[in-house]
Amino acid sequence: MGRITERMIRSRAEHNEGLLATLEEVALHQQNIERIELLGRLCPKLRILYLQNNLISKIENLHKLKDLHYLNLAVNNITKVQNLQRCESLSKLDLTVNFIPKAGLLSLPSLAGLHALRELFLVGNPCADWPGYREYVVGSLPQLTRLDGQDVRPSERIAARQALPQLQARLHDELRAEGADLDAAAACEDDGGADAAADGEVAETGYVDENGEMRRPWCPATRILEHREAEKAEREAQQKKAAGAEDPFAPPPAPPRLEDFPALAEGEVPRQRNEGKWEFRMDESEDGAALLLEVHVGRYVDTSLVKADVRPTFVRLLIKGRLLQLTLPEEGGHGRAS
Repeated sequence: MGRITERMIRSRAEHNEGLLATLEEVALHQQNIERIELLGRLCPKLRILYLQNNLISKIENLHKLKDLHYLNLAVNNITKVQNLQRCESLSKLDLTVNFIPKAGLLSLPSLAGLHALRELFLVGNPCADWPGYREYVVGSLPQLTRLDGQDVRPSERIAARQALPQLQARLHDELRAEGADLDAAAACEDDGGADAAADGEVAETGYVDENGEMRRPWCPATRILEHREAEKAEREAQQKKAAGAEDPFAPPPAPPRLEDFPALAEGEVPRQRNEGKWEFRMDESEDGAALLLEVHVGRYVDTSLVKADVRPTFVRLLIKGRLLQLTLPEEGGHGRAS
């Protein structure tokens, strides 16, 4: 389980000479963190907190951060907006691409008392697919000036406030018909213990199909399971290497994951490399004006884990820290990665 530790925070506080008590900004993204802890006690002066691209299932332990202005929890496992009522300075909250369901809309009024809140991002959550979603959010949180990157116009705010009672009634009716517990969905203050998924075992979410492959639905538990399996496999590989138990005829171990593209010396001709064993296809476009490169990186890879470097004679992709480097059959202009 990824944990926030004092050492982790201090290593990212070099801009503040490693001092935590006066730290105002810290980036803890892409650390496989499963639970928010320690920050309120060690860094009470935080104003900006980056926690995106982790495995956090619950918003908790932030009530001491009275000066927090910006909280980024995008691409996590959040299912409810909770425990933020005492973050009275919060002006921007990013919950992009989490797992907040339609019932999670009932927890949004807990933010109504945050008078400084101006920007909210919920795009990419299941709740954003509900017809009436934007009106409901704008009507419930009249202090917002931007929702999902779009300005909230005064006329839109007035119309949303007028439509709110009908939207609330419709939402309640739909949730009751679906068997949802409205009181539990609306509960927004629970800073007690961690969820079972954070500290203990996570129940298997998938099944093995007729081809012997594991099939799992895309949900918070699946993200945690897949991370823990990858972590376990990497740990076992390291233990095997340390014990000197490798087969001398086995293929070489996978190269370490890269943070960025390796530097190329001036005039160096890059070699073909496919560290991730990605399936790919390179074809000429129908009009012959461009080369089209298609790489199968998997269905649920975050775009933040893919980088592209397109040159006249070669193209490089960094996918989850693994390098795909291909020389082009003929020189072309700089392309645009998409």
